Amino acid sequence: MSGTLPIYSTADLIGVQQRPNNQPDNFWLTFFRTEYTSQAETILFDDLGDRDRRLAPFVAPMAQGRVMRDKGFITKSFKPAYLKPKHVVDPSKAIKRRAGERLTGELTLEQRWDAAIADNMFAERSMIERRWDWMAARALIDGAVTVSGDDYPEQYVDFDRHSTLSYLLTSTARWGESAANPLGDIRAARKNAFERGGYPVQDLVFGSDAWDRFTANADVKALLSTENRGSTSDWRAPVMNDGSPFAYEGSIGNAAIGSGGMIRLWTYSNFYEETLGGNRVNYLDVNTVVGIGNPMGVRAFGAIMDADAGLAALPMFPKMWKNPDPSVNYTMTASAPLMVPMNPNSTFKIKVY
Repeated sequence: MSGTLPIYSTADLIGVQQRPNNQPDNFWLTFFRTEYTSQAETILFDDLGDRDRRLAPFVAPMAQGRVMRDKGFITKSFKPAYLKPKHVVDPSKAIKRRAGERLTGELTLEQRWDAAIADNMFAERSMIERRWDWMAARALIDGAVTVSGDDYPEQYVDFDRHSTLSYLLTSTARWGESAANPLGDIRAARKNAFERGGYPVQDLVFGSDAWDRFTANADVKALLSTENRGSTSDWRAPVMNDGSPFAYEGSIGNAAIGSGGMIRLWTYSNFYEETLGGNRVNYLDVNTVVGIGNPMGVRAFGAIMDADAGLAALPMFPKMWKNPDPSVNYTMTASAPLMVPMNPNSTFKIKVY
C-alpha cells in the first residue's frame, strides 16, 4: 500500500453505490417507475386534472372540423430539501480486522480501507432510498407529503388528491363491527377512484390489523375460499424477497368489489426509525387499507447545488474529501428528491377502525 490513503472520485463512488447489495425493501417506490432530473434546484410538476373524457362531436361530412379547446393543466413547483447522510472514514479502519475476517487477518490495509468506504456508500444509499420510499408511501397513502428538518422550514406538498378518496369509517361501520361491509367499502372506493383517476385500482395494501379484520368478515371468507391465493408474476407487482415486510396474499375478482379485473392483495407491516429519538413509526397505519391503480409515479430530483457536482442533475451525488487537521476523511451522498404521483386520484385510503 502506498503512503497516502486514496481519495476516490465521484465516478468511482457512483460505481460502488450501483453494485448489488442488500437494499431496503422499497415497496412503495415500485409504483414510481419514471425518473425525472431537473437542471435547476426547483422541481416542476404538472397537475393534469381529471382525465379528458369528452366525445368527438358529430359534423356533416363536408363541414369543417371542430377545434377542441385543451383542458389545460396547472404547473406546481417545489424546492426540495436535501438528503445528505455523511460518514467518517477513519484511517484506523484500515488497520483493524473487519467483522467476518479471520482472526489473524487476511486483507491488506488498502483492501480494508476500500471496504470501509464501500460500507459508507451502501449505508448512505440505503438511508436515502428509505427516505425516497417514505416519500412514495406518503404520496400514495395520504396524497401529500410533509417535508421538514432542523435546517429546513416545514413544507406541505399537496398533490391534490380529491378529498373523497380518503375514508374514515366510524361507529358500527368499522370493520369488525355489526354493520361492517368491507367488500362494499372497497367497491365504493374503487368506483370513486376510477371515476376521478381514470384507471381501475388493481392493488390493495392492508395494514396488519386491517387484514385481520378483512379476512374475519364472513362475506370475505366466502369470496377468498373460491379465489386465487397463489403467487403472481405480474410485472407491476413488487418482487417479494425472503424476510421482506410485505407479502402477496392472493387476488380476488368478483362483482362484490366492482369491475376492472383481478385485484392483488398485499399485507404490509414495515416501520422506520425517526432521525431524532429513534422512535419506530409504521409506514402504513395498521388499520388502514390503500388502493392503488395507475398513479403515474415519478421520481423527481432537483439539481445538486455543489460545485464538485458541477450542478449536475443526479438522483444521488456521492463525494469524498480529506480534512488535514485532524486527519480524517469523509464520505457524503446528496440527493434532492420528491416522489410525485402525476395521477393521485388513482389511489384511495380507508381507515377501517
